[in-house]
Amino acid sequence: MQLTRKFIAALVIGVALVAMIQGFFDYHRERDVFDNQMRGEATALGRALARGMAEVWERDGEAAARQFLLTASSQSEHIRARWIWLDASTRDAPRIPRSDLAPMNEGQVVIEKDGDQLLTYIPVKVPEPREGGLEIAQPLAQLDKFTADSLRNGIIASASAVAIAAVLALGLGVVFIGRPMAKLAEKARRVGTGDLSGPLILAQRDELGQLAKEINLMCERLAAERSARETATEQLRHADRLTTVGKLASGLAHELGTPLNVVQGRARLIRDREVEGDDVIDSARIVAEQAERMTALIRQLLDFARPRPLHKAPVNVTNLCTRVCELVGPIARKANVTLQPPPFDDSLRVEADDGQLNQVMTNLVINAIHAMPSGGTVAISARSVEQMPPPYIEGSKHSWIAVDVRDTGTGMDADTRDRIFEPFFTTKGVGEGTGLGLSVSWGIVREHGGWIDVASELGSGSTFTLYLPRGDA
Repeated sequence: MQLTRKFIAALVIGVALVAMIQGFFDYHRERDVFDNQMRGEATALGRALARGMAEVWERDGEAAARQFLLTASSQSEHIRARWIWLDASTRDAPRIPRSDLAPMNEGQVVIEKDGDQLLTYIPVKVPEPREGGLEIAQPLAQLDKFTADSLRNGIIASASAVAIAAVLALGLGVVFIGRPMAKLAEKARRVGTGDLSGPLILAQRDELGQLAKEINLMCERLAAERSARETATEQLRHADRLTTVGKLASGLAHELGTPLNVVQGRARLIRDREVEGDDVIDSARIVAEQAERMTALIRQLLDFARPRPLHKAPVNVTNLCTRVCELVGPIARKANVTLQPPPFDDSLRVEADDGQLNQVMTNLVINAIHAMPSGGTVAISARSVEQMPPPYIEGSKHSWIAVDVRDTGTGMDADTRDRIFEPFFTTKGVGEGTGLGLSVSWGIVREHGGWIDVASELGSGSTFTLYLPRGDA
C-alpha cells in the first residue's frame, strides 16, 4: 500500500498547489477589480459633484457651492468630499503634497492612497483666479473586508477541493492500485517460496493487469522448467543409484559364494544320504539359514536400486548407517576395509526420505572405501550439534544432526576439495566412476535443508560431515 499512499499524497499535494495558485490569482484579481470599482465610483461621483459645484459657484457664489458640497457629501455613509486649493494657501490644503497633484492643472484626475483611505482629486473650474478641486476620501476598510472575505472563501474552496480530491484519490487508489499491488506482492511472495500454483487474476486492463498476465506466463514456464528439472534430477539420481548397484552387485557376487558353497555341500550330503537322523534336520536348517541370508542380501540390493517417490518420515540415522554398512560390507571386505558403524542412539532422528538418505550414505561410504586402495578403516559417527549454518543456507543457529564419515585414505588437495561436488568431476580412471555420486548426494542433502562439509589433506584421509535438521527441530 506504500505506492497507493504515495500516489494519494502526490495527487493531494498537486491539487493543493493548483488550488493555492488559483486562489492566489483569484484573490489578487478580485482585489484589483474591487479597487478599480472603488476608484471608478469615486471618479464618477467626483465628476458629478464637480459639475454641480461649478454651476452653483458661478450662479450663487462660493458659500452656496460649499454648502452644496457639504449637503451632497453627507448623503453618503462612506464617502466624504471637501474643497481644496491647489496654490500655496494653507487653508483648504490637500492631504497629500501639492506636487503630487500637478496633473490636475491639465484637467486630469489624481487617485492616491493615504493610510487607511483612498483619496480621489478632481479639478473644478470656478470663477476664481485660483485653481481648486474636490478631494474625495473613501475608507479602505471596505476593501480590506472584501479582501478578507475573498481570502476566506478561497481558502474554504481550496480546502474543499483538496478534501474531495483526497477522497477520490483514496478510493481510486485502493481499487486500481492498492488491491492489485497487494495481490501482485502476495503472488511474488508465493513464487519466491516455490509455490507456482494458482493463476493471478486481475480484472483491470491496464499495466498492472498486463503485469499479472506476464507473471502467470512466467509461473507456467517456471513450472514446466521445474518439472523438466525434477525429471532430469531424478534420472541422474537413478543413474547414480544404478552405478552404485553395479558396484554392490560385484561385491555381492563374491559375498554369495560362501553361503552358496555351504548350501551346495549340505545339499549333497542329504542327497548322498551321508547324514542321517538329527544330522539331516541340522543340514536342512543350515541350508534354510544360508538361503535366508542370500535372500536378505539380494533384497537389500533390490530395495536400493528400486526408484520410489519422495516420502519424508522420521529416520534414525544410527540405524540407517548400520544398514548401509551391511549393504556395503561385501565391497569393504573385498577391499580389506573395516567399517565401523555408530552405536545405536534413538534420539538422533531426522525428517528425511529413507531411500534418498540411504543413497547419500552409501555414496559417501563407497567413496571412502575407494580412497583406501591398500585397505584401512571407515569410521561413521553421529551426534547432535548446535551450529550456525553456512552463508548460502538461510537460518539462524539451531540444532543439527551431524554424521561423520571418516576414512584413513590418501586424502585430497585443495583444488580437488573445491570441485568434488561438481557434476561429472572425478579423480578415478576412465570407466571407474561417473562423477555423479557426490553431486547427487549434495543435491539430496540440500533438498532436505542441510549441507555437506569436507575436511581433507593429502596423506591424512578425509572426513565428510553430513548436516541435517533434527527431526524435532
